[in-house]
Amino acid sequence: MIVDRVTRFLTSPQNEPFEELALAAFAWQFERVEPFRRLCERRGVSPATVTDWRQVPPVPTAAFKTMTLAAAPAVEIFRSSGTTSGEERSVHHQPFPDLYRAVIDASFPRFCLPFAGAGGRLPILSLIPTPAQLPDSSLSFMAGHILDRWGSPESATAFGSRGVEAAPARSWAGARQREGKPVLVLATAFALAQWLDGLERLGLKFRLPAGSAVFETGGFKGRATEVAREDLLARLRAWTGVPAASVVREYGMTELTSQCYTGSLLGEDPELFRAPHWVRVRILDPETLEEVPAGTPGLICVFDLANIGSAVHLLTEDLGVADGEGFRLLGRAAGAELRGCSLVVEELRGAP
Repeated sequence: MIVDRVTRFLTSPQNEPFEELALAAFAWQFERVEPFRRLCERRGVSPATVTDWRQVPPVPTAAFKTMTLAAAPAVEIFRSSGTTSGEERSVHHQPFPDLYRAVIDASFPRFCLPFAGAGGRLPILSLIPTPAQLPDSSLSFMAGHILDRWGSPESATAFGSRGVEAAPARSWAGARQREGKPVLVLATAFALAQWLDGLERLGLKFRLPAGSAVFETGGFKGRATEVAREDLLARLRAWTGVPAASVVREYGMTELTSQCYTGSLLGEDPELFRAPHWVRVRILDPETLEEVPAGTPGLICVFDLANIGSAVHLLTEDLGVADGEGFRLLGRAAGAELRGCSLVVEELRGAP
C-alpha cells in the first residue's frame, strides 16, 4: 500500500527514489480524491501524462475551507484556528494519524532535541492546548505526541481557557532552574509573548539551564496585539535566559502533515527553514504559478509525501523566498497575490 511505502521512506529514503514515490502518490490521489481528479482532467493531466512531480497540479490551502479532500475515511479531523471573526476554517480529513506521528518522530528530534541524546527524555513545558482541550487541532495533536514520546515525568502543560496559565508555568520554570538540566518549551509566538508578559508584570526573571531550547510555531494572525520578532527574542532572553540561537521555528499548517524547521540548534541560520527529505518546497509566482528564481518572493508551494491522505502538492497563502537548500518566510500573502490560488479553487469546484 502506498501509505506503507511513504512510511518506510521517512526512515529509509535510500530504498526508493523520491520521484517514483511522488508519482505513485499522485496516481493514488487521482483515483480517490474527486475534486482533485476534476482539476487534473480540466488541465488534461493524468498519471499517464505526468512524468515529474512538479507537473502535479498543486491544491490551494483555501480549498480545504469549502470542500472535502480525502483519499480515505477520516480517523482524525483537524480544523484551522479561524482566529478572524467570521473566517471560514480549513478542515483536514486525516485518515492516517499514525503516519502523522511517524513524521514527527522522523523530523522533530533532529531539529529540536539534538541535546537530549538518542531516545532521551527531558522536561518539556507546553504552552499549547492539549488534545483534550482542542481535539480538532493538528498542533495540539503534535504537542501531545511530543510530550508522550519525549517528555520526562517533570513535563507539564500550562494552558487553560484564558490562555497561558502563569502560575504553573512559573512553578515549572523555577523547579527546572534549580535542577540545572536542559529543558524544552513548546509554544506559539502568541503564547510565548503572553508568558513573557506575565513574567514582566511580576518582575520575575528565570535562567533556564544551559542547553535549553524553545520550539516556536505560528504567529499573531487575528490577534489584536502583535510583537515584533526581534522584540520577542530579546524579551525571551531577558526573562528566561534562552538566547535567540536556541529558538527553533517550525513551519506547518492544518492542511499539511509534515513540518519544516529552522536549524538553529544545529548551528545554522536561525531564519532559514529546511524541509525533511520527503518534502519538496518551491516558490511560485502568485499570478502564473510558475517557479521563480532564488531570492524572488512568491507563494510557498509544498510537495509533501506524508499528505497522502488529502493533497500531496499544496499551494499555501504564505510568501517566501528560496535560499540555497531552504527558504525564508516573508509572511501572509495579500488578496491580490492570491488571484492564482482563487482560480485554482474554482477549477476544483468545477466552475465553468
